[in-house]
Amino acid sequence: RGSRIAMVYQDPMSSLNPVHTIGRQIIEAITIHRKVNRREARDRAIGLLTEVGVDRPVERLEAYPHQFSGGMRQRVVIAMALAGNPAVLVADEPTTALDVTIQARIIDLLDRIVAEHNTAVLLITHDLGVAAGFCDEIHVMQNGLIVESGSTDSLYAEPRHPYTKGLLGSVVDLNTDVTKPIPTFDAENGSGPQAPITTGPRPAAVPREPAPDAPALITVESLVKSFPLGRDTLRAVDGVSFTIRRGQTFGLVGESGSGKSTVSRCLLGLTPADSGAIRFDSVDVAGMSRSELRPIRRRMQMVFQDPFAALNRRHTVRQLVTAPLDAHHVGTPRERRERATEVLSLVGLGPELHDRLPRELSGGQCQRVAIARAVVLRPEFLILDEAVSALDVSLQAQVLNLLRDLQEQFDLTYLFVSHDLGVVRYMCSEIAVMQRGRIVEQASRERLFAEPREAYTRALLAAVPTANPAVERARRSEREELPA
Repeated sequence: RGSRIAMVYQDPMSSLNPVHTIGRQIIEAITIHRKVNRREARDRAIGLLTEVGVDRPVERLEAYPHQFSGGMRQRVVIAMALAGNPAVLVADEPTTALDVTIQARIIDLLDRIVAEHNTAVLLITHDLGVAAGFCDEIHVMQNGLIVESGSTDSLYAEPRHPYTKGLLGSVVDLNTDVTKPIPTFDAENGSGPQAPITTGPRPAAVPREPAPDAPALITVESLVKSFPLGRDTLRAVDGVSFTIRRGQTFGLVGESGSGKSTVSRCLLGLTPADSGAIRFDSVDVAGMSRSELRPIRRRMQMVFQDPFAALNRRHTVRQLVTAPLDAHHVGTPRERRERATEVLSLVGLGPELHDRLPRELSGGQCQRVAIARAVVLRPEFLILDEAVSALDVSLQAQVLNLLRDLQEQFDLTYLFVSHDLGVVRYMCSEIAVMQRGRIVEQASRERLFAEPREAYTRALLAAVPTANPAVERARRSEREELPA
């Protein structure tokens, strides 16, 4: 283990020791499998962090896992797996938490390892774009069985099994029609693409375009937030300003570690800002105390990236959804139960699931519980922080359709935080691009994707994977020809 066969897991936080520095953990992996002294191991650790795209690797060696974003923690886990130069690398969703540019670098890195070290890689993924560009052969699994196998080119060109056809039909990329619901299918029974599953009387609507005279619901001005990083300071958010109008879906995109999640947490008061103004419905909430924020929290809610981590594993689905109503003393106990049942029905969770614990649900069902818990208070503003990044394409399609339906029914305003530009294009009417704590470009969906001004935005768009093996191979060849 480690020197011959290594593994990269989907959840990086479960693979890292929270009380040891990143440097200590990588150096330990190196010294176990290679006969090197401490200094050589440290140099090798710095080299590995550089290879997987961790900025300022020397300083980062002294940081702890909680000081890294989810995507950066995944890079550290990949560096640890590569420490022993393994002959076989099992990569279980290794790029799920990564943005498209780092995702491309990781896949290129794995490709180089295969070529230089003759390493065999077993890639387990739900990202059909990543699989198209990296894999030589693909096996499609459903309900514990391999239902279809073949070369990558033949499987994408002529899928035979209904489940494979359904997966390919549910992919959201830069060519998806934003005016239509995403096709969904019955993943349990393998029936092919069918009419989208919707919650309301009409299909998922076109992405919300707020009225020209719609007032601003969220206004952020010159927001700054810094964190200590060893002896230095990391400015995670550096003078960010933007406005979200009522009824709008506003997208915030950028690489992992660019500051997107920090901005989200500052908006809700979960992380105190160092300076700047945050106005919700014309009320400045940046300097409010917890007691002052309490009535406003009812109007602002959040859906987090990892539904398993966001849900109390000891509470049933019904308890999880009624908890916000209990906390804010909404109605009588009977009225709370009735409202929870109503909202769970809206998100497609029937009575047979209400008494189950999170461990008894699928990932998509857990995310639906998280969405139900967020909307049960009837908020005006909802932050979706990488809310669909951990879901496979079939569940992602259902959740995106659901979110557009709920927006229509409850007149919600969304801040959609993601590194998946295909999903952002499908959901958002206006998009801001973040890089190293700053907004480098902001525009409407049509202009940003048709005529991006910044080189960084163009690089993000060029790295978006597509479920087409020929296109992905051509992109990889172009990247190999570019200077490092």
